[in-house]
Amino acid sequence: MSGLLEVKGLAKHFGGLAAVKDLSFSIGKGQIAGLIGPNGAGKTTAFNTISGALTPTRGQVRFNGTDITGQRTSAIVACGLARTFQSTTTFAEESVERNIEYALLSRIRGAAPQVLMGRKTGLVSPAEVRAEIDRIIAIVDMQNWRHAIAGTLPYGLQKKLGIAIGLATQPLMLLMDEPAAGLNHEECNELTRLLRRLRDEQGLTILLVEHHMAIVMEVCERIVVLVHGEKIAEGSPDELRVNPAVIEAYLGAPEYAHA
Repeated sequence: MSGLLEVKGLAKHFGGLAAVKDLSFSIGKGQIAGLIGPNGAGKTTAFNTISGALTPTRGQVRFNGTDITGQRTSAIVACGLARTFQSTTTFAEESVERNIEYALLSRIRGAAPQVLMGRKTGLVSPAEVRAEIDRIIAIVDMQNWRHAIAGTLPYGLQKKLGIAIGLATQPLMLLMDEPAAGLNHEECNELTRLLRRLRDEQGLTILLVEHHMAIVMEVCERIVVLVHGEKIAEGSPDELRVNPAVIEAYLGAPEYAHA
């Protein structure tokens, strides 16, 4: 198994509950991949364990050739692995550009967060901060809202801002937790276009947890399926559409049958 992200034998227990059991998969550089499964399948727990919010009970996580198992979230972000969250996580009373500026602190040369994290790559000088904010705002197409207060934005734009905050850390890979949650049809189409641009134009590798199966099947090249914390299948969208275990556990539900 080799890739930008390699997960091997990952397990996370809460007391007697095994939320994730012996999970192994690999995501190659430049891929858009999905982690799917019914509610309670262990997807978010897996994300939290990979990204450093939780310490695994056992197993290994390697990123870009480095063992990051059990490392602090800040250290993992400094390695180039960042994540977004299902709920919008912003400074609600601050502007869009100020939210992005806060996320940039870990990359500003000589700033306290950069020094404390020990980050040595992807740094910008204080004089370059404004241009970097402009660049990130352009990527997510939020130029018209750069001075808007984050908490006053429509939900779809708040989700976009969450992605912009992730991009501000200059990741090699972005873990996205239900980016389509709460979005309308047009916003979902816009998200699909953005995901492809991030991969094609920014060179990002993306792993997303998502219940919106139309998006998963359209943009993901590889998909890992979890049920009760265990991987039951892995493959391309076409392979999973005809996989009996996946159809029974997930895709056979009426709302997903034609996704």
